[in-house]
Amino acid sequence: MPQEIDNFIFRKWLETLQHIIGERGLKTILEYAFLDQYIDNFPPDDDMGVIPVEHLTSLYRAIQDLVGQKGTGSLQRNIGRKVMERMVRSRPAVALPIKATARDLPESLRIRMILKEFIKQSLERAPTVLGKNRYELRENDDYFLFIDYDYEGSEGVISDSPVCGFLMGMVDYAVEWITGTPHKTEEIQCRAMGHSSDVIRIWKMAESDDLPSRCSIQD
Repeated sequence: MPQEIDNFIFRKWLETLQHIIGERGLKTILEYAFLDQYIDNFPPDDDMGVIPVEHLTSLYRAIQDLVGQKGTGSLQRNIGRKVMERMVRSRPAVALPIKATARDLPESLRIRMILKEFIKQSLERAPTVLGKNRYELRENDDYFLFIDYDYEGSEGVISDSPVCGFLMGMVDYAVEWITGTPHKTEEIQCRAMGHSSDVIRIWKMAESDDLPSRCSIQD
């Protein structure tokens, strides 16, 4: 599990939560998570890796506890999507060249490209003791398997069902952003359920050609 994450990641989480549940809702979560120091005091929007990863996991747990198990998965996924959207919007110097490079690639190569970029950015912004061995990306004829051996959201959690909704939402948005269409993603293994890794399956075929894209990113 990473020891520290950068200010940028944590700020985007706080901004997203405030946008979704309001200032009062965010204050309640921060107080519950014993993170009062961030009330009306977000970290700067820079790439300094100084935020203890425990602060992010405390946010995860607070949301789960306050919302309850029922409905938490869909809320987590929505938050994860919104966090990723804010990250992409906030770093156009990184995002726009990726989008331009992917424009003429087949869809499966676009997906592979963005998943590799996701891994690259994660290892830079939230380094872990496993280093590059934290992640694995496998490809099947019909889908990709995104494998995380050290995700902080499932660390130390025991559950009968998958708990990585935040990660699911982030991957879900990234794939839709790079392809322009929704793709089915599902968590098929979770460390909270006793597996050795968290595994997300991303299908290569779009969910439906008739479905409008949910991404609001402007090219």
